[in-house]
Amino acid sequence: MEWEAIVGANIRRLRKAKGLTQERLAQEAGMAMRYVAGVERGEENPSLRYLVRLAEALGTEPMELLRRL
Repeated sequence: MEWEAIVGANIRRLRKAKGLTQERLAQEAGMAMRYVAGVERGEENPSLRYLVRLAEALGTEPMELLRRL
């Protein structure tokens, strides 16, 4: 599995576990919803800065977004 897909799957899993929509997660992270959707689909390759912002919005550590399940 590609890293973009791993990160995207982890973000989707954590977002759904918290009951957040993509729109709400994007608002919390200060980014566009289309970008968050692209990250979840593995189409975007987020920078470290964006990974940290997404992790903070999800209430987790950035390393959780890189975890292979």
